[in-house]
Amino acid sequence: MSRVHDALRRLEHDGALPLSCAGLNSEHWLLAFLEDLLGQFRASGDINFEAVQRLLQHHQQAFLKDLETARRMYRTYPGLFQQERNRHYNKSKSAQA
Repeated sequence: MSRVHDALRRLEHDGALPLSCAGLNSEHWLLAFLEDLLGQFRASGDINFEAVQRLLQHHQQAFLKDLETARRMYRTYPGLFQQERNRHYNKSKSAQA
């Protein structure tokens, strides 16, 4: 068995830490990828390189689509992003004081 397969088996046991305890932001792509991978593993009981590669490509395509949307928003509404940046800058400045 592969190390990935072993790791997924360990996540199946009761008492295993949930993936959200991995120290990643809940919106981080890796957490979503691992949850999807674990879901596929639970459904089939097996995992192979091709399945992992397809799932990773799916997440990459979703990321690139979201990135393009964000770029279009930035080009269309540059003032909105400038306001948001200034607000974060002012918050960090007051927190340092």
